[in-house]
Amino acid sequence: MATQIQTFLIDAFTSQPFKGNPAGVCLLDSPLEPPLMQAIAAELNASETAFLVADASHSHTYSIRYFTPTVEIGFCGHATVAAAKLVLEKRKWPHVQFRTAQGLVLQAAPHESAVLLQFPLYLPKPYGPAPALWEALGLPAQPQVFLAEELHMLLLEVPSLEDLLLLRPDFTKLRQAVEGVKGLAVTTQTPDTPFDFQSRCFWPWVGIDEDPVTGSAHSALASYWSQRLQKKELKAYQCSRRGGSMELRITRDSTLEVKAFATIVLEGTLHLA
Repeated sequence: MATQIQTFLIDAFTSQPFKGNPAGVCLLDSPLEPPLMQAIAAELNASETAFLVADASHSHTYSIRYFTPTVEIGFCGHATVAAAKLVLEKRKWPHVQFRTAQGLVLQAAPHESAVLLQFPLYLPKPYGPAPALWEALGLPAQPQVFLAEELHMLLLEVPSLEDLLLLRPDFTKLRQAVEGVKGLAVTTQTPDTPFDFQSRCFWPWVGIDEDPVTGSAHSALASYWSQRLQKKELKAYQCSRRGGSMELRITRDSTLEVKAFATIVLEGTLHLA
């Protein structure tokens, strides 16, 4: 018997279609085998696809798993925003929580026309010299490189928005520059804009050269900029070609509140023979 899966494409971190970061979301009646989820994610070819299964033992709860077109990852912010938008809009629930394969519990609730989510907050730590990393970015080497261990993501700051916008990484060199990481966030303070900081995120280690808007990265970026600017509430923009924004508020030492918009742009049925 053929299997049919409700499948959606949702643009996260934007209120406009074709902006922000597109995520696939699949509503499953029961869990699928990982190779099949990986094949579906490759077919949809969004930067991430989230697979949801309702948790019969907990009300308003789904298990969630995330796949890029090439690998499974532990936590994806924009796919969680997309999943929350879908469930809250379609189910008309007052709240929803997602349980990840790594044990994170991510809460979400509607907030006017946006979604309010609770993400983990991660503190980046000094990483040490990485001259090959700077070379791959085409920048003079600097000592300030940080590591968000929980995300396997490096973080570094550049002097200006112009420096950020002009980055043209050599992705082959970037993959070879460091081992044991999955991503890199490059960021800068932007006081003359509506945003406290802006960033670009590169994930060639997991098959995504530049991610349009990376929610999970802001679990570390928020902590970094909160310390730098001595602020608990921040406005952030990821200045990729598509672009996307979010509002951030640190509520506890380990919790980040994220306010974001999302737009459902495609709804259909995936047919599996």
